[in-house]
Amino acid sequence: MRMRGASVLLGLVLAAPAMPALAQEQNEWGYDKGFSLKISTRTQFRYTYTMTDDQSLTDDNGAFNLPRARLRLDGFAFYSWLKYKVQYDFTGQDDAGASPARKSPDLRDLYFDLARNPRATVRLGQFKAPFGLQELTSSGDQEFVDRSVASEAFAPSRQQGAMLWGTGFGKKLGYEAGVFNGNGRNRKTSDDTGYMYVARVHLDPGGEYKLSESAVDHPDKVNWTIGLSYMLNSTQASLLKTAEDLKQSTGEAFFGLKYKRLFALADYYSRTEEQAAGAPDVDSAGAVGQAGFFLVPRKIEVALRYSYFDGDGDVVENTEIEKRIGFGYYFSKHDLKFQADYGQVEDEASATDNKTDVFRAQVQIVF
Repeated sequence: MRMRGASVLLGLVLAAPAMPALAQEQNEWGYDKGFSLKISTRTQFRYTYTMTDDQSLTDDNGAFNLPRARLRLDGFAFYSWLKYKVQYDFTGQDDAGASPARKSPDLRDLYFDLARNPRATVRLGQFKAPFGLQELTSSGDQEFVDRSVASEAFAPSRQQGAMLWGTGFGKKLGYEAGVFNGNGRNRKTSDDTGYMYVARVHLDPGGEYKLSESAVDHPDKVNWTIGLSYMLNSTQASLLKTAEDLKQSTGEAFFGLKYKRLFALADYYSRTEEQAAGAPDVDSAGAVGQAGFFLVPRKIEVALRYSYFDGDGDVVENTEIEKRIGFGYYFSKHDLKFQADYGQVEDEASATDNKTDVFRAQVQIVF
């Protein structure tokens, strides 16, 4: 399996157009060698008030927090087609074992794009695996304060690996295909003998569909996307030869649309997980439907969301259901905005927190 993964990685690198050889005298670093740097930050300041049901073991509570405080570096090095991105979050990762619970600084992205040909670009490093429409949309470009329960349940987010991606036909057709360790971000080693393989293809008939929610740009023409994704991952828990090689296979079908004041998306997931010792496979599914409409173009928006996650189709009353209504005021598109939403998450499998109502308000500043 490792040799096969190494072959895939080698193939991806060779798929990029040959890089001109770097002469010895070019090893010295400096602006005259070709270099660009763009610095940006994104900060979210949030208030959350949680209202539990009568069977809950906890009281209603409210709290302020900084869910994201990120520094981002973009540019190119040596050549205009050798692009890079680094993103660091100062509050982004749960500090395991900390009491009281807290978050620690966290490297999110660090990758290079070999982008000489828009039809075949190689990406190497740590970045989001190409799966999950909402996950691939930046947390700063969401219509609600955060992503849906379906997205959180199925999307693998950031991984370490290699990917080949590109667009063609006037950016009306795009694809991504990658191989990853499959054990998340910031891991020094892999804890299994397999890899995670991900492929995604999308059709954008109206031209390039940028991954951002809400129709804050007020497009005069219908801009929409439709596509499919597939992910195959090993869930083997150790490197021991006696460990079972268990597989997860997950499919996704997605749709997004922006037109004048209207934004809409639909996303469906289906997963099959092999179980140890010959136990029956576990089938799970989830979906999200979401729509937003600007009462005042480019400024004031209202939105609705329905999402669910069914962790086991063979178990009755095992579904998590999310219903929300949202409000957004865009001072300067997504860069400066105020958001608020109110909703209920119903967890049929929980004995103590079957229904939880949550109010969230957030200010975002990007510069």
